[in-house]
Amino acid sequence: MKKIIFCLLTFSSLAFVRAQSINEDFEKWTVKEKAINITGMDLSPDANQLALVCGKVNNNPLMIYDIASRSIVKEIEVKAEFEGYNVYYSKLGNYLLIQERKLETSIKKAKKVDYAVVDLNQEKEIIRFKKISDAKISTDESKLYVLEDEELKIYSLPELKVIEKAKLDAACNALAIHPNGSEIAVAVKPEKKELKNVPSLRNNKKVLKKAAKFRHMIAIFDAESFDKKQLVNEVYDNINLMFYSADGNKLTCFNAAPNSYVNVIDANNYEPLRESYLSRTNKQPDYNYGWNNKVFGIATVDEWPAVNIYDVNSGSMLDSYDTKMKIWKNMKKKIYSGTNTSFVFLPDQRHVLIAYGNSLIKWKIKK
Repeated sequence: MKKIIFCLLTFSSLAFVRAQSINEDFEKWTVKEKAINITGMDLSPDANQLALVCGKVNNNPLMIYDIASRSIVKEIEVKAEFEGYNVYYSKLGNYLLIQERKLETSIKKAKKVDYAVVDLNQEKEIIRFKKISDAKISTDESKLYVLEDEELKIYSLPELKVIEKAKLDAACNALAIHPNGSEIAVAVKPEKKELKNVPSLRNNKKVLKKAAKFRHMIAIFDAESFDKKQLVNEVYDNINLMFYSADGNKLTCFNAAPNSYVNVIDANNYEPLRESYLSRTNKQPDYNYGWNNKVFGIATVDEWPAVNIYDVNSGSMLDSYDTKMKIWKNMKKKIYSGTNTSFVFLPDQRHVLIAYGNSLIKWKIKK
């Protein structure tokens, strides 16, 4: 019997966590002693550096930050966006993929956003896409996958030549590339006939009609032939982000809704799991598995931006960091608040590094 993991966080449990003084074991320092708004952060594959991207405050560039010396070692000019970016290192660490952040207001379809690829060896942005559905870099860094509605284009890296094109029927918001390169997961608009066997819809005609109009499904395509292999037998709200876990065993999707959440699918058979994590943000949050997939972290918002850490096995929340602070007191220390949290798991398996405003926070979580 499959273990049921259900992690939708309630307001009462948040109050309980805050009552336990969860923010005491941390260290905070500034990246720059001026008002910048770090919106995205990722850890390099060797765990020595951070990529930091900002919202449009003082037109701050992309920064490469050395963890050991706590200093900026490189700055790369990228186009400033008001709401900032998310940032992702490629598997081997030669590229960064940056994704524009946008407030999602529709439960039906995600907004198209800008994506760009930064070549860290050349220290510059090498290509930018305006208002597309999604983009991903392959694990071996040889290909860049770009989705725009139903059209998938595959670019060679580093040449940036289109080497393949394919039409993925009913594709819309997001895609993910399996780590072994064999499969492509894509958010699709379902047809009514594809919804009839979804257990959660109970074959109710009114529910089916509404689901066909507003909900999404996930289709799995063969990465060579682009044939559709199967549909995940579940419907989802507006799928805004989608990723495979590093080991390829799970597929996750972020669903923008009145209470946004991340759903999890078993990528070995593409059966939906009863594993889900609440986010409470309508912008694309950081989320990831960490420490040999034993924990799951997600950026969220309570009264202030926060980070929640869950035990994957039990589904219970291990700890939560709330960025609530006394603004004027901190401004005297040149510490400024931001719009959201971004985070990475550090390899010591005890600390999470959080970016917020112009600061980094090294936080020791409870176990």
